[in-house]
Amino acid sequence: MRSFEWVTRAEPHRARRRRIVREHPEIRALFGYDRRTIAVTLAVVLAQFAVAWLLGVCAARCWVVTLAAATFGAVLSHWCAMAIHEAAHDLAARRVRSNKVLALIANLPMVLPVAMSFRRYHLAHHALLGVAGEDTDLPRSFEVRLIGTGRARKLLWLFFYIVAYLGRAARFAKLPNRDEWINLAIQLPAAWLSWRLLSAPGFTYLLLSTLIGHSLHPVAGHFVHEHYVYAPEQETYSYYGPLNHVTFNVGYHVEHHDFMNVPGWRLPALHRIAKRHYDTLVSHRSWTWVLWHFITNPAMGPHARIVRSRAVHDGAVRRSIQVGASDEGARKPIQRT
Repeated sequence: MRSFEWVTRAEPHRARRRRIVREHPEIRALFGYDRRTIAVTLAVVLAQFAVAWLLGVCAARCWVVTLAAATFGAVLSHWCAMAIHEAAHDLAARRVRSNKVLALIANLPMVLPVAMSFRRYHLAHHALLGVAGEDTDLPRSFEVRLIGTGRARKLLWLFFYIVAYLGRAARFAKLPNRDEWINLAIQLPAAWLSWRLLSAPGFTYLLLSTLIGHSLHPVAGHFVHEHYVYAPEQETYSYYGPLNHVTFNVGYHVEHHDFMNVPGWRLPALHRIAKRHYDTLVSHRSWTWVLWHFITNPAMGPHARIVRSRAVHDGAVRRSIQVGASDEGARKPIQRT
């Protein structure tokens, strides 16, 4: 049975961030938030509900609903999820509360209440990248054993990836906090109203859009492009293809981990400024190819991740502090209200 690749080195983002800021102090001008995310998110949410309403009014047949969900519906739903991601990093508005409200709005057409739980647990993935048992993005051990490297099992795993992703969060689940209760209190009535006002075809379209948009769909390719190992010793990868336009540039993932407080809109500018630091890394041009390669390559599977112990991680952080390294404001604490 294959297993994770255990290393005794630090994650690469802290050191690279320090080098880039030292060479290009002008990058600090990219820090902050970008209100364009608010306008785009509202437009995407309205578009998703408009399509659902149209399908309901027309009493669309099952195949029409499924086709609509598998094409543009999945894209719009995933776009909403990426808005939740931007808001989790407080990159859409100045105030924390405004970012939370935007995330709740983006969550509405997704049916499932995920916005506040994602916000609560996602930042640990950045702060504890690759730390076994603490990185919220790492597959669980039983996923590695169950899926292995077989094509059919990897195909099924990706098809039900949203289930696996939510299941990982259960490892870290605590009692719901105030924000999560608010999320649930908003999302349940919203789902009921969607069923009542949009009828079965419209509601089914919304639900299928979320399920398909987070499984075997090109926009969901970033789930397996970001940290699965495609090149020796490289822990994080970027994607520089056209689907960045409908995902708030989430493909610029190396850049995002280097500078969490740069909004997605500005990540291409960050890449241009620090080009020599990024162009030497292996990157992707197609999320469809990523999915195909992950499924068909016998070396790939849930095991293909670089992991380290908490002791290794903490030691690297202490050494960074001892040499006078500063995060230059690019990281935020993982505990936030």
